[in-house]
Amino acid sequence: MATADLPASDIEVLRELGRWQAGAAASARNRSTVDAWYAHDERARGRRPMVIMEVRNWQGRHGPVPDEALRCRDPFARALEYRMRMLRHHVEVLGDDHVVPADVSFALPVSRGDFGVPGARHREDGADGLAFNYRPALTRLDDEEFARLHPRTPRCERAEIARTRARLEAVFDGLLPVRVRDDPWQFAVPLTSTALDLVGLEGFMLLMYDNPAGLHRLMAFLRDDQAAFLDWLEAEELLPLNNGADNVGAGSIGFTRDLPARDFAGHVRCRDRWGGFESQESVSISPAQYGEFVFPYLEPLMARFGKVYYGCCEPVHPIWEYLARVPALARVSVSPWADEESVGARCRARGIVYSRKPSPNYLSGERFDAGALADHFARTVDAARGCSLKIVQRDIYVTHEEPDRLRRWVEIARDACRAWRE
Repeated sequence: MATADLPASDIEVLRELGRWQAGAAASARNRSTVDAWYAHDERARGRRPMVIMEVRNWQGRHGPVPDEALRCRDPFARALEYRMRMLRHHVEVLGDDHVVPADVSFALPVSRGDFGVPGARHREDGADGLAFNYRPALTRLDDEEFARLHPRTPRCERAEIARTRARLEAVFDGLLPVRVRDDPWQFAVPLTSTALDLVGLEGFMLLMYDNPAGLHRLMAFLRDDQAAFLDWLEAEELLPLNNGADNVGAGSIGFTRDLPARDFAGHVRCRDRWGGFESQESVSISPAQYGEFVFPYLEPLMARFGKVYYGCCEPVHPIWEYLARVPALARVSVSPWADEESVGARCRARGIVYSRKPSPNYLSGERFDAGALADHFARTVDAARGCSLKIVQRDIYVTHEEPDRLRRWVEIARDACRAWRE
């Protein structure tokens, strides 16, 4: 049997967590949650709203799983321990609708290469890790600048896949099987953010007026680059299914019986999967500009997938006339800036899941106002009547040293959802 090549103490910590995960995955609570996710996707009679508190990337002193709570020493083992402890925190402390998978997973070591020019994102030393500005490599989008560009060359470290699989199998032997899953957004299609990485935010806005033909040329180039990447993933047989306990966009869990496609024969194609799409950077442009410079390049890529989740932080109601053209659209993100009632009516008409992302201010403000949060949820529940409703809280990094706010948020959300009606 392969060895994990980890300290014995780290292996014991991970196996202890593996024993917990195996038991939790087989529990009645977990089976009920899985059934609820399927009913949610199918708009089945008797379904209930789903509630997710997403804090998986919040580590450090004040996070739900602080650094000092981790016992593993090896970086590989420590990262895995963090992920498993965070999942346990969701289930045992927060009580949200996270599902405990009956396997341990890892993401494919796939890289994309570059476009031949430096990325535009610039970070200052000592600044907050989320903060950056743009120093664009391209400004004119003329023939000379396009001559500097080339499509990205994807690559997969297959030897690394074998090493990681063997390592995990050695650690969790007899406890959990090992499988490949996407990392969140790993195979999503962020066309506009990629464009900004080349021309910057201000450049993107000005090019619509100063050089619309050049911007169209850039968006077509990026569309073709992304299409080639999807072709490569399919041809190399690297795509995993994401129709189970998989993150398929903005906190949405992928459980569905609609995937894979009916002609699936073991080789995963895009049409066997969820596709995650968004264009947060389009929030500052008009719907007509979105329809001219963004949607025509996203539309053929969305058409490749079996089911589509659209949106992140941008409001979707101004661009609904375009999203309505996507036959596979199955879930949309309803951000804090969306017109909830308008989106609710449109989701009811199409049978689309209403994936609400409440404002994080109710959790991150200096004072936690449970009454204001309950009122916030009540408006959502009313707007989403007749829809399949999911409430997912994201982008939480501060609770003013009151971590129990997260658990209380889940309780308040569940209480509000009792007023939801099919």
